[in-house]
Amino acid sequence: MEGRVPPAAAESTDDPPPPPPQPLSSDDTKETYIVQIPRDQIYRVPPPAHAKIVESYRNPSRQRDGCGGKCGLWIVVALVSLAAIVGIGVAIVHMFFTSPKTPEFSVTKVLVKNPPTSLAKHTHPTYEISLQAGNPNERMGISYEDGGKASLSFKKKKIGGGEYPSLSQDAKDSTTVRIHLAGSNGALPSEIEKSMKDTKSKTPVSLSLTIDVPVKLKSFIPKSQELTVTCDFKVSTLASGAMILSQKCDAKF
Repeated sequence: MEGRVPPAAAESTDDPPPPPPQPLSSDDTKETYIVQIPRDQIYRVPPPAHAKIVESYRNPSRQRDGCGGKCGLWIVVALVSLAAIVGIGVAIVHMFFTSPKTPEFSVTKVLVKNPPTSLAKHTHPTYEISLQAGNPNERMGISYEDGGKASLSFKKKKIGGGEYPSLSQDAKDSTTVRIHLAGSNGALPSEIEKSMKDTKSKTPVSLSLTIDVPVKLKSFIPKSQELTVTCDFKVSTLASGAMILSQKCDAKF
């Protein structure tokens, strides 16, 4: 009977035994999560607003160039508008908060035409008065409109009347104005008759000239006013070109 062969001894090997397992590091211990999003909530195409922002970042030079022209144009428009507003404001302040200066007048000549004589006692004389009218305003013209009236008085009695001529003056301008006044009906005062007849008379005659005329102040915003002028003056004789001895003229709106 065959004898049982004892199990062969484990075959020897030259390979070293496997290393023991290493402990897990902190990174290996992190957990990984998987998040699932429904397909209908995934936006593959960005909204139009986001697309414009992305496009501006992709082409920054184009955005700067486009803004340069438009921004410059808007700046110019803003400056022009601001200058216009300031100009209008200055004009309004100048017109409504700065009182215009009244014109300045002076009598330069008095001439009596067609004086009464012994042959024509009922003839009515005509008075011609020359005035120097000045506009003292530096930035405002004055226009004397139609409808102005003028009257000549002696001792508060009217002896002649007529119209004040229409004319226009620029700023700081001076004009010679001639007024023709027709003599009033009725007998003249004795002092006036004597001064007309006697060329050698040295007795002064006091006269008063009153003018009422509508005027328009010409500035950025035209403005209408009523002007009243009163000139009290003395003359040496009325027979010929009268010499002005003294005078005082006042004008007011």
